[in-house]
Amino acid sequence: MSEAAPPRIPRRLDPYRRRRIEERLPQWWQDRRVRKRARLLQMSRARRFWRRVGLDFVWLLGFVATLMVAAVVLFYTLSNVPRPEDLPVPQVALVQYSDGSTLTRIGTTNRVPVPLSKVPEGVRWAVLAAEDRNFYKEPGVSIKGTFRAALNDLRGGDTQGGSGITQQYVKNAYLNSSRTLTRKLRELAIAVKLSRQYSKDQILEWYLNTVYFGRGTYGIEAASEAYFGLDVSKLNVAQGALLAGLLRAPSYYDPAQNPGPAKDRWRYVMDGLVSTGHLTAEQLPKIAFPKTKPDRSQPASDPNGLIGNAVTTELEQLGIDEATINTKGLRIRTTVDRAAQADAIAAIGQTFTGLTAQQRNMKNALVAENPQSGAILAYYGGPNGKNYAGQPDYFDYAGQGWRPPGSSFKPYALAAALTQNLKGKKPAYAINSVVDGSQTRVIDGTTISNDPSDAQYSGHVTLAFAMKVSLNTAFDGLANDIGPANVATTAYAAGIPKTHNGKPTLASSDGKTRFGIGIGDYPVRPLDQAVGFGTFADAGVAHTGYLVQEVTDADGHVLYKHKDTSRRAMDPRVANDVALTLEPVAGFSGVGLSGRPSAAKTGTEGILSGKDAGKNSDAWMVGYTPQVSTAVWVGSGDSTHAIYNGNGGNEYGRDLPGQAWKLFMDTYLAGKPSLPLPSTQQITEGQDVYTPPPSTPTPTPTPTPTPTPSTSASSTPSTPTPTPTPPTLLPPITGSPTPPTSPPPSRTRTPTPTG
Repeated sequence: MSEAAPPRIPRRLDPYRRRRIEERLPQWWQDRRVRKRARLLQMSRARRFWRRVGLDFVWLLGFVATLMVAAVVLFYTLSNVPRPEDLPVPQVALVQYSDGSTLTRIGTTNRVPVPLSKVPEGVRWAVLAAEDRNFYKEPGVSIKGTFRAALNDLRGGDTQGGSGITQQYVKNAYLNSSRTLTRKLRELAIAVKLSRQYSKDQILEWYLNTVYFGRGTYGIEAASEAYFGLDVSKLNVAQGALLAGLLRAPSYYDPAQNPGPAKDRWRYVMDGLVSTGHLTAEQLPKIAFPKTKPDRSQPASDPNGLIGNAVTTELEQLGIDEATINTKGLRIRTTVDRAAQADAIAAIGQTFTGLTAQQRNMKNALVAENPQSGAILAYYGGPNGKNYAGQPDYFDYAGQGWRPPGSSFKPYALAAALTQNLKGKKPAYAINSVVDGSQTRVIDGTTISNDPSDAQYSGHVTLAFAMKVSLNTAFDGLANDIGPANVATTAYAAGIPKTHNGKPTLASSDGKTRFGIGIGDYPVRPLDQAVGFGTFADAGVAHTGYLVQEVTDADGHVLYKHKDTSRRAMDPRVANDVALTLEPVAGFSGVGLSGRPSAAKTGTEGILSGKDAGKNSDAWMVGYTPQVSTAVWVGSGDSTHAIYNGNGGNEYGRDLPGQAWKLFMDTYLAGKPSLPLPSTQQITEGQDVYTPPPSTPTPTPTPTPTPTPSTSASSTPSTPTPTPTPPTLLPPITGSPTPPTSPPPSRTRTPTPTG
């Protein structure tokens, strides 16, 4: 028979009383205390201190656990279990301009409840394979997953799932997506109560009738109609697996938006059906990925609808899920300036009127960013309706269109070279360094050629001159000399994303970056180019491009508010000298801004093989003033079909992209002050003393340069005279030559590099 433990001895007793009490203790207890004191005496003072801290922490954890259990019991007692018929009708989200006026809306109220018996068994198991494979075996809650998600939320990490079907139903139907421990505990309590009061089949039926499937649909019946045009009872297992795969992120896994990720998710669900025994390994290869209907949920002929999609994507990255966006009546204040957006749509509309039949395969995009903050001022991603060829086109070319930027990527190569100079690395380039811009060069075993129309400019020229006339051989050679990976590092720092669909950007399929990065071989988005050039505009300070300023729910509670995340991307002297080389480009290309200086770069991408080899598939114009950085892209959307100018020749960056860029910039900047751009070179050859930039950028004011009248597209300039000797910083050119209307392709390569 075990003896009862004696009472604890108070620590603050005088030694005499303590000794008298200890003498009355059982011998085994006295021996235990003696051994404990001996162990403590052998410990160092620091170890005894941390031992006490550990014991106190354990007591604290016990106290917190007790409070959490008490909260769960309280929520269990006081909360009611939600039923679908008691749920409020979903409220659409209102997307607003920066001034609070309405830009567009997100969400619908398309919900059609059906009994579980109408849902084919294979479809039910597909949903469970995707979301909760142990639904019928386990209780209605996942304790481990709930607390892991709660702790991660409290630490400010990525939002975690960790919830089964029961908890998801409670969260979507009854609560909200606030990232608080209280909400998690309440969800847990209601889920426990729900699982005790109702059968698994009843809970699954409610879940399937209320969960969001994308395209504005709630419940599996509405989703079946939206994606397949079928009653839910007619769905097969492949179609059910596709719908089940949507539940994690409906827009992202919609085949109409992202066919690659959608197929990967579908395979995951199908593999889950095999692992749970509802399909055999022999059946799986015989089942094809199902075809879906076009997405009709977007408003036709409304470019602003694409902003709604981009906002949804950004909010999901911020932890506000699509179901919350589409049901809770959110008010989403964006950065989009109402006047700037109108100017962007007007610039695209006016520039692309009167297209020839040969030009109607064109797609286009325009993004304007505030270089001082990263706020997106204007966003045109496409028609979101019928395109110039009269076909439905709902693709977002501004935020999802990854295309090679051609020569508009050369500023990053120059910035990388100047950065290497400041770090004391050789060769130490400056913008007045003379480089080999010969008409044809062999670089790393590959023959590179300039445009034939550039023969008069080719030769040994300064980097500044090579930028102005866009000599490919000079910048491929520059990237090769300083290391292509260094160009990628500089571009990443400026704002180019490092990954796309889980794979590295600015790299070939083997993961290596080759010298072709110097003239824009690797795809980027118009959004990225506007943000990257904005870094040059803000003296080397990078700001993450963003659309969402603030999010409130229907009751006015703030769910999110943007915080500045600016960072020093490059030395301000680097940004200064890059700007110096970009200032003549717009005027030289015939699209200089009215009454103000700008820094800009054109770009084209040639087709290297196929029936359209030697023609261009993409054309860019990217440029900035201190107030705004704007990127315009025009292309066929692939690398096999050419785009043409009005005369049937090759389309170039100075053509429709340049005209749209100039029209937007002139209109948006009308009435705003003409701010100066850099006017003095700050980095010289062999400058090998690196001075770290200040933690808070303080660009040195530069004197206002005297604006040089730009040459309009209709003017007739004098013929430039080639300079027989290597030119200096900005070699003089007689007049302001306008390049030929239809020169040959911008680059020739023999053989074609693997990158």
